[in-house]
Amino acid sequence: MDISIIIPTYNEEKYIGTCLKSLECQEYPGNYEVIVSDGSSTDNTVAIAQEHADRVIVDCKDTIAYGRQVGTHAARYSVLAFTDADTYIPPDWLGKLASSLGDRRVVGVHGKLLPLDGNRFENDFCNYVLPPYSQFMVDINKPSVPGSNFAVRKKAFNKVKGFNTKLVTAEDVDLCNRIKRLGKFAYNPDAVVYVSTRRVRQWGYLKMLSFYTSNTIEYHTKGTSGRFFEPVR
Repeated sequence: MDISIIIPTYNEEKYIGTCLKSLECQEYPGNYEVIVSDGSSTDNTVAIAQEHADRVIVDCKDTIAYGRQVGTHAARYSVLAFTDADTYIPPDWLGKLASSLGDRRVVGVHGKLLPLDGNRFENDFCNYVLPPYSQFMVDINKPSVPGSNFAVRKKAFNKVKGFNTKLVTAEDVDLCNRIKRLGKFAYNPDAVVYVSTRRVRQWGYLKMLSFYTSNTIEYHTKGTSGRFFEPVR
């Protein structure tokens, strides 16, 4: 299967180069393309992206959901994979996601997050606490999807009309909880993405845990999510 990778950006010059260079090293037998969807960055993000991505789209600054949605408009392939700018992607990432989508009943899959620059506590939390939680949420048919590591079939994405671009947060969870109605959703812990801990460093553990717990509960009980999510650069 062929895969389009979409990365939303805004003022990500510190991270986007690492992300895109890692995607150049994917050991994947199929075709894949990398699309950067930029929200009119004022730094060197676009220039860096143009050196490595297959396509760079510059649009107005809006929600991250809007950035992801704009990127999908340029996608040529039948699977849409999503990640974020502040990541490092191991060479087997696409292969692992594709292995789950090899089952035609599966319309979407998300993988495991590990800290790009974490300490031992953060590594252990992501290795031993988050995976059972992620599997449990998939098992009860309420996937708690990280926007930096998931893929969906384009046909299913189009049927549900893509992202709700008005959402400031939980746009990834919202999309996948609508797509799951069209088939199975999978969790593959072998599909790993390493993510920056910059928000943890700025917010601290208590605020991070409180925000994501309350946001998850709010989405799954009310269908809404937090409207304030200040950028961290």
